[in-house]
Amino acid sequence: MISELRTYTINKGAMDAFLEHFEKFGGPLHAAVGIKIDATWVNRDRSEFIWIRSFEDEDDRTAKVKAFQDERAKRGIVLGDNIAKMEVKEIEPAVLKAMTLA
Repeated sequence: MISELRTYTINKGAMDAFLEHFEKFGGPLHAAVGIKIDATWVNRDRSEFIWIRSFEDEDDRTAKVKAFQDERAKRGIVLGDNIAKMEVKEIEPAVLKAMTLA
């Protein structure tokens, strides 16, 4: 499993417009090509949209990202207009032998 932790810094005052656009276009476009969105968060104090998307392996990611770009172009969807900065980190689950929650 490959997961991407994606942090987008949204232009000041544009968070609501970004969220509306993501909900109307970004999320459905991911679903249309089989890219799983695991979770989404907003940090309004820092104007950040934080989300995780996952793929089975590198071949799956390559194929689905290409399908995403092709479908985006076919539909004429413009993404990223409200994004000032993108940061993408590849992450993996941590396997902990023992963990105590306080």
